[in-house]
Amino acid sequence: MLPRCVAVAILSMLLLHPCFGADTDLVLATAQGTIEKADKDSVTIRPRGPDGKFGKNLVLKLTGTSKITTLSPQTRAGKVVMTQRETDAKDLQPKQLVAVIYAQASADAVLLAAVVQPAADK
Repeated sequence: MLPRCVAVAILSMLLLHPCFGADTDLVLATAQGTIEKADKDSVTIRPRGPDGKFGKNLVLKLTGTSKITTLSPQTRAGKVVMTQRETDAKDLQPKQLVAVIYAQASADAVLLAAVVQPAADK
């Protein structure tokens, strides 16, 4: 009979193994660049590579859990504090700077979180 701690360790590995029930083709990624266009279903960004050159447009699907915020610096007690306010995709403007976290599964790229700088006219 196996010692209880070994049995618990084996059971834990089986129950908590990340591959069970998970999509093995799932890739978590980040990008930064500018907004090209946005609508209620997707956001298209033009990412910049590490060399500063723009890459191929990246279309990110929006879901009910996608979060978009706008960086909103505030002055509190004489110090600048970085805050974020929730933003709708419809309020995004072309050429706005953006940083995104997204998941790539099969052919779809899904936006998980995005932080944009305020639009120039706001």
